[in-house]
Amino acid sequence: MKTALFIVLFSLSLLAAKPAAASAVQAVTSMVSVSMAASNNKQQKLKVRSKEQAVQLAKRQYRGKVLKVQSSRVNGNPGYRVKLLSSDGVVFYVNVDAKTGRVSRN
Repeated sequence: MKTALFIVLFSLSLLAAKPAAASAVQAVTSMVSVSMAASNNKQQKLKVRSKEQAVQLAKRQYRGKVLKVQSSRVNGNPGYRVKLLSSDGVVFYVNVDAKTGRVSRN
């Protein structure tokens, strides 16, 4: 976001200095807005957007104490891997697919 803002501000300063550069500034501004919209769409498609949500889903389906949570790829999608300790002392992993919200145990 900071880079996009810098590009827009830099482009506007060029526009103020040289009115002939208006079409180049418009092109850059257009590219930045398209890039930001694509980024927002990608984030909006995720059903699980944080480690905390992944832990809630994992604990809801599988009881246990959470030992660790890390980002990972699940079935080619972004997701989380949650390490749990069961009440009988067994350590196991649960994958949470961020795109679908699907929870599965390894």
